[in-house]
Amino acid sequence: MENEKVTKEKVVNKYTVLDAFKCFFFMFISTAVCSLLFRIILNIVAGATGQEYTALASSELVKVITFVLSPVIMIVFYLSYNHVRKVKQSEALSDGEKISLLPISIAIVLAIIAIFMFTPFMNLLDYMFSNWGYVADNTLPMQEKMTQSGGYLILGILIYALLPAIAEELIFRGIIQKSLLSRFSGAVSILITALLFTLMHGSLQQSCYQFIVAIMLGYLACVGGSIFYSFILHFLSNALVVVFSCHDIVGYLSVRETAYYNFFSKIFPILIFLLGCILVGILFWVLKYLRNKNFFRFENGKLKVKPAPTDAEKKVGFKGVWKNLDLQERIFMITSFAVIIVLWIANTVAGFMG
Repeated sequence: MENEKVTKEKVVNKYTVLDAFKCFFFMFISTAVCSLLFRIILNIVAGATGQEYTALASSELVKVITFVLSPVIMIVFYLSYNHVRKVKQSEALSDGEKISLLPISIAIVLAIIAIFMFTPFMNLLDYMFSNWGYVADNTLPMQEKMTQSGGYLILGILIYALLPAIAEELIFRGIIQKSLLSRFSGAVSILITALLFTLMHGSLQQSCYQFIVAIMLGYLACVGGSIFYSFILHFLSNALVVVFSCHDIVGYLSVRETAYYNFFSKIFPILIFLLGCILVGILFWVLKYLRNKNFFRFENGKLKVKPAPTDAEKKVGFKGVWKNLDLQERIFMITSFAVIIVLWIANTVAGFMG
């Protein structure tokens, strides 16, 4: 009886595949409800003070609060979800291995590649979308103040880089990806998590960049064994975007329609993007090779040998995803993708309508 009780407790204290889709669905609903309540409060405040709702909602302070609201809700939801599920808060953070310097270094290099080698291609896509009638707002609340003040720039990095990185890594790589890894292969888990992550942002303009970065984030967390590595990449990527949005330090990273005046100016972003993909692939291979050689696994100064997985421990690949989901898991998966795709389409249509 005691052995059965211990076994049950272990099962309860681990994430399952159902957690991936339940977590995403209820997190999405929680964020939507809180956003709706915030709008209702703004309407009440506007009526009580005699202001126009649109003027109040477009004020800088309200925009900052609106931006902060979502990651704060996600962090609270992460803590609440684990409490309800009786899962340790640390369960999402790592697989128990010590933090290693090499994945940290690779995370920093990947962030640099993402900004300097992928951004020009994304700017080219923005230029194409704008020619098709898509209107995107690239400005950040407090951007003018961040341009003029170092203190505001630091505050902006905390709000727009640090806070979202913490919230999104806890939810997506911490709970969702780790839950999927309990049954599915790394490739399947990373791809599904990346799709949810990209669609949740609801932006056609940013989808390509966010999907690529999400793949890198998922791979770092999966192979490195900790979301600490993906958090570093996420934070640095966000922080560099904030800095370059406020200060035109590197000319070719700026969005200028006049930059695409000949064939070379349009092919250059594509070539540097492809080179960046090759470099990312090489870094992925190095990280995976060293992980397979147990490079990260040391215990008391000695190499800890990881046993080969048994047939029962082998993960399900792409072909077996659907048939390895039960009815409840399928319902939550379909519902999660349905609501987030609808949101993405709605935001995209709104962008084309100006």
